Amino acid sequence: MSTYNYKQVAVILGKQLNLNKSEKLALESGFDIVSDDAAYNRRYFIKDGKKWIHNIDALKRQLKISSDDELKNKGYDVDAYYLNI
Repeated sequence: MSTYNYKQVAVILGKQLNLNKSEKLALESGFDIVSDDAAYNRRYFIKDGKKWIHNIDALKRQLKISSDDELKNKGYDVDAYYLNI
């Protein structure tokens, strides 16, 4: 079984993919990159079936919702967001 140094991987991928600070933090936190033309920067990050949040207020405006619970119901990792802000 292999182990990964997520911070090292984030640095390497960050340079290759031109990742922003939030995206690098997602990788460092163990989230995987998923390509999606409809997503922010044409990619999103997922871990344990939950999506990484870059900016919670902007996401709520975009989805036209107001509560963290609604985001959780849509599969976003609200807890990870607040741990990393």
